Amino acid sequence: MNKLELSSLFQLTMVRFRLFLREPEAIFWIFIFPILLAVGLGIAFRNRPADVLQVGATTTQLTQALAADKGLTAVTVDEATGTHQLATGQILLLAIQRPDGVVYKYDDTNPDARTARMVADLAVQTASGRHDAVKADN
Repeated sequence: MNKLELSSLFQLTMVRFRLFLREPEAIFWIFIFPILLAVGLGIAFRNRPADVLQVGATTTQLTQALAADKGLTAVTVDEATGTHQLATGQILLLAIQRPDGVVYKYDDTNPDARTARMVADLAVQTASGRHDAVKADN
């Protein structure tokens, strides 16, 4: 035996270490649980890009105006098909071209649909020639 193994501090440390290894729940809570928690929280709160909102429009011109916004994906559908897609959740918003303007159909209780309504209206107004009164940078 060397001098270190005869030391009382070394012996006390080894006894404490062996007692620790006898309790598997302590090993779990000290080593395994924090790793699992870090992995779980990393998956839950990972950075991801903003969602692209699915919308439908009844005319090609309206579809092009909506597709100009990078936050929207627009498809051209007729009103009956668009209403069905809206009801089944395939699209969040249906923009209908009328002679007096654009009418939006969407589920007012869905936050994503309300966001799609605001973004779609901004895209349509911008395509129609509206200019912002105050320029704002991101």
